[in-house]
Amino acid sequence: MEKTCFVIMGFGIKTDFRTGRDIDLDKTYNNIIKPVFEELGFLCYRADDIKHSGVIDIPMYENILKSDFVVADISTLNPNVLYELGIRHAVRKSTTLIIAEKELKYPFDLNHIIIDSYEHLGKAIDYDEVMRFREYLKEKVQYLLDNPNTDSPLYSFFPKLNVPTFTVEEIKEIKENIEEEKSATELVEEAEKCKSNKEYEKAIVLLNQAKLLLPRNEFIIQRLVLVKYKSKLPNEETALFEAETILSVLNPEKTTDPETLGLAGAINKRLFEVYNDKSYLDKALWFYSRGFYIRQDYYNGINTAFLYNLCASIDNDQFESFANYGNAISTRKKVIDICNIILAEEPFKNRDDKHWIYLTLAEAYIGINEFEFSEKYYKLAIENGADSFSIGSYEEQIGRIEKVNSIFKSKWNIK
Repeated sequence: MEKTCFVIMGFGIKTDFRTGRDIDLDKTYNNIIKPVFEELGFLCYRADDIKHSGVIDIPMYENILKSDFVVADISTLNPNVLYELGIRHAVRKSTTLIIAEKELKYPFDLNHIIIDSYEHLGKAIDYDEVMRFREYLKEKVQYLLDNPNTDSPLYSFFPKLNVPTFTVEEIKEIKENIEEEKSATELVEEAEKCKSNKEYEKAIVLLNQAKLLLPRNEFIIQRLVLVKYKSKLPNEETALFEAETILSVLNPEKTTDPETLGLAGAINKRLFEVYNDKSYLDKALWFYSRGFYIRQDYYNGINTAFLYNLCASIDNDQFESFANYGNAISTRKKVIDICNIILAEEPFKNRDDKHWIYLTLAEAYIGINEFEFSEKYYKLAIENGADSFSIGSYEEQIGRIEKVNSIFKSKWNIK
């Protein structure tokens, strides 16, 4: 009978709030876990591969209970993953593997459990690391198949509990379900391609279909918000307000998720541009700055700095205006420090966002009037793959900075 492996993990790009790092869990699944188990003859799948009507919890629990193997990736300490792992340990005495990115700080209650580590480079995984961990995982799975030792804390104390398994008919149904229609992952991947081609209307349709399969998935909701406001359909104002409504289920006013905060900041920044209402600018600055201080990342930081400059240019109170200008400079200096730390790290050469880091440094140095350094990093960005889109975005942003700073200096007679 064909063996099954159910993978318990997040979906898409997740943030490890303890370290502020982004981790692309889809790359872990597609590049490491799934190839290993398929090579060993397993039917390997995640919750987003399962098409369902009604409550997703029912097929999910069935797979947790009955699958021959379960791999749980706890890299970001996702509470759903930890809960599902606990259920698995409660019902199966062996063949549960726990993996995590190496920088995870293990909770106390997991210190006694074997957790196998691999290394992410932010949103990417180095090829050598993929091959290393694949080989390690393959050998371990083969060993556990031959030597099914108890790995469940519960079964260690209660070894005579009965273990549930799938029937042949149930496995056949799972395969037909997976092969029948597009999974949430496939729909999201198609939507990303449409977004890259600026086919926003198609992307919205695909993401709404994915949302029907996984209605509570934060990543899908966030991608839907992004393509909705970028679409400007049926017009920019309506698209922005609809995107804000979709995002509201993630509670941007209270969340600590930097991705949600960044989206809320982007929406309100654009609403300010449309209506010239400073309340939108204040909200945009609030969301971006919260995202920056939570994540300490260059993207939210450089956006926060620009919004401080924008506030400085329109404030009529001299104290507020100068305070915002000073905050812009201070924030850019922090962004420079963050980028320099990234540059000094060993994995930097393998990152796929090198040109964005260099462009961020170039922008930051312009913002603090150190033009020699700005030119240096601009050249490095070009040498490291900056394309016409990223260069165009950079030059547009520099134009905005120069404009708002010119207004600020003119308003307060600064030479």
